[in-house]
Amino acid sequence: MQTKKEAMLAIYRGEMPEFIPAETQCTAGVVFPGDRYFGENVTGDDWWGVNWTQLGPDPGLDGSMVSKGFMLFEDMEEWRAHVHFPDLDALPARQILSGMAQGLDRENNATHVLMLSGAFERMNEMVGMENALCAFYECPEAVADFFEAMCDYKLKCIDIAWETVHPDIIHMHDDWGTNTNMFFSPELWREFIKPLEARYARRIHELGMIYEHHSCGYITQIIPDLVEIGVDCINPLNACNDMEMIKKEYGGRITLKGGVDNQKIDAPGCTEEEIRKEARRVMDAYAPGGRYIPAYIYSNARARDIFNDEVERYGSVIYK
Repeated sequence: MQTKKEAMLAIYRGEMPEFIPAETQCTAGVVFPGDRYFGENVTGDDWWGVNWTQLGPDPGLDGSMVSKGFMLFEDMEEWRAHVHFPDLDALPARQILSGMAQGLDRENNATHVLMLSGAFERMNEMVGMENALCAFYECPEAVADFFEAMCDYKLKCIDIAWETVHPDIIHMHDDWGTNTNMFFSPELWREFIKPLEARYARRIHELGMIYEHHSCGYITQIIPDLVEIGVDCINPLNACNDMEMIKKEYGGRITLKGGVDNQKIDAPGCTEEEIRKEARRVMDAYAPGGRYIPAYIYSNARARDIFNDEVERYGSVIYK
């Protein structure tokens, strides 16, 4: 009989698990330092000088956002004069990671290091979303140069994560979509962002780790590209995506994490039975054949706990 950790890692690796565990019961991780502000105050700067506002007492559940009206600079053409990459050798990145990693229960959990603020996110966090989107057309060479520098920085972060934590999974983070479409065309993504993702995948796999990528919103058009470059798991695959097509065409080649209508089950007034029904619905739809993790980006503790309780219950028998 597999342990919960073994079953979860089997799903990530494309092997058939004996059952589906709730991810909250068998995964644990740490966040690579510097890309958000997690201090005691409501607002504060990250290591890049971007000011953040926490949206509640638990940033992991309530989230945070770039403070309203903040802009580090405006014109990506001038990024070299304004962007100061954190000096990972001078800052205590290794010490912070090492300290956090001491609390990981490796015996019972698949472990990960979460790396927030990918290249596009970091660009729009510094110059604002409108300026970031316009920059692809107004100064494409500057954007490409910045993205290349960001990729080099993230590769060093991956190396440090491996040396310090030795996780099972590297969880990269870069949002590319709204609830109805991508922020930009798939062609633009393939030109500017796909090469970075391919480099991440190669390095992560060379080090023997699993590559999980987080991107909220509609990204159906680029799923074939993520499969091609070797992303092992896409998270959270919001319900706005064409989940049936993705499962049918690519479900055997990439682990799908999501498909949950979290906008429904997180809404005030959603009943316990509706939450449990949604958990059963996604498992019935996407679990056949394996490579599926029922999960979403939690923002409501009550819904999260009910959902994962149902995953534990129904997931224990779904393959029987």
